[in-house]
Amino acid sequence: MRQLVTSRACRSVCYALIVALVSTFAPLPLAKPASAQLLPTYSVGVVDFVNESGVQGDLLARLATDAIVVEMGKTNRYDVSITRTQLRNEMEKLDLRPPLTKLGLVRLGESLQADAMLEGSIKSVQLAGAGVTRRASVTLVVQMVDQASGEIINGAVQTGTSSARVGYAADDDSLITEAVNNAAFLCVKTMVDYIIPEATVMMNIKESQVMLNKGVRDGLKPGMRMIVLRLKEIIGYIEVQSVSPTDSMAKVIKSMRGIQPEDKVRAIFDMPTVTSSLQSEPLPSGAPKSGGSKKGSFGKIAKTLIGLGLVFGLASIFRSGRGSEDAPTISASAESATTIRWDPTKYGHGQNVMEYQVLRDDFADGAAPVMVVRDPGQMDLGKADVYRLYGPGQGTAVAYLRMDSNPSTSSPTETTWTVPAEPYGTTHTYQVRVLYRLSTSSSTATGTTGTPTTSKYYYTPVSNTITATAIEPVKNADVVSPAYDPTVGAPEVLISDLQQGGVGFQWNRKDGADLYYIKVEPVEPGKGPTWQSQQFFETGPIVSLPDSMRIELANTLANSRYAGVTMRWRVYCRQSRDTSPAWREGQENRFVIGSIPPSFP
Repeated sequence: MRQLVTSRACRSVCYALIVALVSTFAPLPLAKPASAQLLPTYSVGVVDFVNESGVQGDLLARLATDAIVVEMGKTNRYDVSITRTQLRNEMEKLDLRPPLTKLGLVRLGESLQADAMLEGSIKSVQLAGAGVTRRASVTLVVQMVDQASGEIINGAVQTGTSSARVGYAADDDSLITEAVNNAAFLCVKTMVDYIIPEATVMMNIKESQVMLNKGVRDGLKPGMRMIVLRLKEIIGYIEVQSVSPTDSMAKVIKSMRGIQPEDKVRAIFDMPTVTSSLQSEPLPSGAPKSGGSKKGSFGKIAKTLIGLGLVFGLASIFRSGRGSEDAPTISASAESATTIRWDPTKYGHGQNVMEYQVLRDDFADGAAPVMVVRDPGQMDLGKADVYRLYGPGQGTAVAYLRMDSNPSTSSPTETTWTVPAEPYGTTHTYQVRVLYRLSTSSSTATGTTGTPTTSKYYYTPVSNTITATAIEPVKNADVVSPAYDPTVGAPEVLISDLQQGGVGFQWNRKDGADLYYIKVEPVEPGKGPTWQSQQFFETGPIVSLPDSMRIELANTLANSRYAGVTMRWRVYCRQSRDTSPAWREGQENRFVIGSIPPSFP
């Protein structure tokens, strides 16, 4: 047995098992998902946040930092594989101490070879209400700092709020944690939805003016300040003065090394201001209050009265049937811009709920809903799609329960009205309210048989607002060039024509859409390249792939081994003002790469 234990084979097996065990805890580089990359992926280092609220100290700051990292890791926009241990080690090497200055962030990002650094703070933590209606509100501020210039290139200020509980009162720590997670989700969503405008210097005009290869289609606008980079080194600042659909003119504000053609420019982000959304009592910082060691009889009496008040308040809620439900919280689906989602567990999976009412533009108590959800299964599904309200037709009949007052002791009246048909491309704002019933029963005398039951009906306050646009997909019939008819077959596209502009990817604009991109891939996987354009803005009657992207696509396809390969392509479009980041996917089009391409290797 001793010879077996000390043998080389046994030691090798033990080493292999140790390595396998350790590797489960070690951070490994994650493979990029095969999903479409709409924008370049940024390598971002996230430093621990600062807690300016004073509540729970560094523990809450670390929780907020981790929540942001988790949400950023769910996107395909950011690479947040730099660990907290790596950050600490590099900070020790550079002799940096938190909180970091802008220069410290730049030095740390350069040492970590990150594209940007993210810092943030907890601006406020507030609590309001009591018992089952108690809520927490947390405001987070995050800003992404460009590693090369130290300028802010993205950021967000968002307030997350916890949901009210039904049937039980959660402790303050749980409410604050939920509010932090909600704020982190909203912050990352805001940053992902923001497209950082970037461009390339095409030429110098006079001494203090340059021409850029991007315009209003790519998000540039007059007054926008931008940094100028050369090989990730900042060399100047410019300000956009005038824009056209495909290019723009900018004034040189500062030039350290002379701005030249092919230099890259990137917009500087304007951070929003911080506002508070929840009125509440101030929270303790955790430090002892002055005179806190003297606990007199008055303090004990006050605490007793407060406790009795809370008990009485909770009892009145459940005995008298007083409506106290919070407004629902809705969100836009990531798969469809017109799908509205809510938390089906908020009201006890529909307990006492009579119907969800979806309101459009008019959010008063007497407003008629454009969609109603009564089926318990659909309520529990937690979503409704308003897309069917759009398009040609005679309108949609909607039956709902109407109340003349809120609350009401009278049963709601069944009412039907017709929602007028809306053309595709119309943008609306939506909110949701919930109609619910609370019933109470009491015995009028001792020994009386039967307990009279009374019901009271309530509307919850309306939810938050989302903006949505119903957009038709780009169909085969909408394509102008290269035109494709599935019944005829795929047209041939010569690379030379594509390079010279004889053939361009063009289609009729879709009402309501102002942002587009296309994706090209082989019908038979592996036979040809996969290419995806950048997002670009377009509002004209005919949408054209910008010239720079068309030439890039032509160069991608210009290879003799791709001759005769059938490719498919789709147009994706959306309305940039919509709350949802979802894209409307167009129908599949096809073309064949020309059999006589230029003599490329």
